[in-house]
Parts: sequence; structure tokens; C-alpha cells
Amino acid sequence: MSRAYFIDVQGTLIDDVNKEPINGAIEFIDTLNEKNIPYVVITNNTKFKSEDFKKFLNDKGFNIKNYIDPFYILNSVATEKRVAAFGADEFLKTMKELGFELDFENPKGLIVSIKKEYTNEDYASMIEIALKVDSIIGMHDTSIYSKDGRRYPGVGAIMNMIKFATNKDYKVVGKPSLGFFESAKNIINIDFKDIMIISDDMIGDLIGAQKLGMSSCLVLSGKIKSKEEIFSTLDDNEKPNFVCKDMSEVLNLLNKGEI
Repeated sequence: MSRAYFIDVQGTLIDDVNKEPINGAIEFIDTLNEKNIPYVVITNNTKFKSEDFKKFLNDKGFNIKNYIDPFYILNSVATEKRVAAFGADEFLKTMKELGFELDFENPKGLIVSIKKEYTNEDYASMIEIALKVDSIIGMHDTSIYSKDGRRYPGVGAIMNMIKFATNKDYKVVGKPSLGFFESAKNIINIDFKDIMIISDDMIGDLIGAQKLGMSSCLVLSGKIKSKEEIFSTLDDNEKPNFVCKDMSEVLNLLNKGEI
């Protein structure tokens, strides 16, 4: 049985379409609180300031005690403040509020977040800027971005495209970077080997966590709709310890003492 949990948000605690709590999600957090089981809600939120997104979750009924997103560690990764930033309007607004100067003519760095409406022209602009700057950063390394019931390239997929196009590597702020996971671990002061991560993102979350010694649970309430979609692509040592339909099944395992 795990001593602590890292819990993803999008597709795990809230659905990708209406942003409403998924079956069993609120009850799972409540149970952890009642039993004083350590946990951190870990999200790749990059649209809203940390305190605003946590309040949004609390307003949905989640009594979240420990929370972290990429904005918590952005400044330690992004040392250049004059950047060309790509993402949703809310992300660009938040970046400016955090003290970053958006400059697409003479930037010192490139930062990429998620946006449903990216075009080939956007990707061309990212490549042109990446060729000019030394600092290239992905706000996280998600494989797939799920929005309104459809699946789009995640930031990780976009960053790998940029890397292949320019032969330049990039840094990652959020999941599954070591810095992000270590920051989350430090909140509860528990070793990775005693932590289970619960997420709907096999490639972007769970595999990276497993490499650090964490156990894992894949939920099929978000990006991945069935085991068959992903298992044939995984080595045996990459497969999750548990696969659950949603957080109600995870809660059942917790109550039975199986996770």
C-alpha cells in the first residue's frame, strides 16, 4: 500500500469537456483528508495563476490541501524574462502578470504552452524563434491534449517536433520533469518509492514518474479511453500497476487497502 499520492487534475479529477468533478473524485480527496494520508494535487495548469486555479477546484467541491502547478517553479527554469510565449490568451495574460515581457521580434527565449487552435503558421513561428534563441522551454511535456472530446498534440508532442526540426533540446517546467516532481515530493517529505501517481496521461505523466520509482494508476476517464489504445506501445516495465475506469474505482481500491 502506498504512503502518499500524487493526483492529476484534468481527465482525472475533472472532465475534459465541462470541467466538472469526475465520479468518485471529490470523495477520494475527502477520504485522504479524513485519514490524514499525504497527497499533492499535481496539475499542468498553465492558463490561470496558481491561486486562481486552486480556488476554481475548491469551488467545484474539492477540499485540496496540497497543490502544485508549473507556475510554482517557472522562475527557476525560465531565467530569461523577455520571451516569445505561445499558448492560450489566458496563459499569455498570466505570463505578463508574472513579470514576463512578451517579445516576438527579439526574444531571449521561447516558451510554449497548450492551445487548441494552433496552426501551421504558429508552428513555423516557434521553429523560427527556436533557431534564434538558446532558451527553449515547454511548460510541461504532455503527450496528448484533450479538449471537447477530441485529442490534440500535447506540449510534449509539440516540443519534440521543435527539437526534431531545429536539433535543439528544450527544458520542461511541469510534469514529468524531475524538478516538478521533486518540488511536489518536498511538500509532503515522502520518498518517491512510497508515492503512487494517479493520472490519465500514460506517456506524459506515469512513465516519467515510474522511472523515479513511483507506483502508478492509469485512469480511463480522460486522454486514454481503453487499455488497448496504449498497452501495445509499452514495454512491460512501463505498464501501470493499476488501471481504473475513474476515481470511483481508485477510491474502492483505497478503501480495500489495495493501493
